[in-house]
Amino acid sequence: MPFNDTAKNAMLEALDEGAGAFGVDFVGIFTASDPGTGVNFTGTEATGGSPAYARQAVVWGAAASGAKANTGALTFDVPAGTYGFFGFFNASTGNTTNYEGYAPFGGSVKGFATVDAADVTANTITCSAHGYVNTDRVMTFNVFAETLPAGLTEGTLYFVVGATTDTFQVSLTSGGAAVDITGIGEMFHQKVVPEVFAAQGQITVAVGALVLDITAM
Repeated sequence: MPFNDTAKNAMLEALDEGAGAFGVDFVGIFTASDPGTGVNFTGTEATGGSPAYARQAVVWGAAASGAKANTGALTFDVPAGTYGFFGFFNASTGNTTNYEGYAPFGGSVKGFATVDAADVTANTITCSAHGYVNTDRVMTFNVFAETLPAGLTEGTLYFVVGATTDTFQVSLTSGGAAVDITGIGEMFHQKVVPEVFAAQGQITVAVGALVLDITAM
């Protein structure tokens, strides 16, 4: 169901740091595998390194127009690895009912898309002016309790191939064959920009760069 901005902002304020059992008090870093949306995350959180990795406390600004952002910069020490997602937590450690969700690195390109009968034949996904180019990474999600078009898997990190202005295909490999789509449907998609560290490094988040966004509700 749709909500107006007043309701969206009220929901977001319940996620403020210190707001209780559901507040997002800490942000962490996940590898490029799907963290999931269960009560506990199913992906892999960063660990180890020197300096050692740790979740960072976050302070959120006031919600406006269905979104709210961090008010202070965040810096994460991470060991060598490939990372793709920020994790939202209610505690500084652990994975028992303190996980709230995640956001992809570089996820500003996103939107709703459809797959109709012609798309099934061409293995394409239709989204007007989607903004992707070939080799971009993208995740697909179901919307409004619908199932994804058959052939696509929620949480899989695909490569974009065959991109045109209003359509794109997805592949399991960069420049590879398009995934065979066998059924019509609707979906949400979002860009992911993984960061690869060959050695110990840091992931930094500028003020206002991490956004809790429910404008699609």
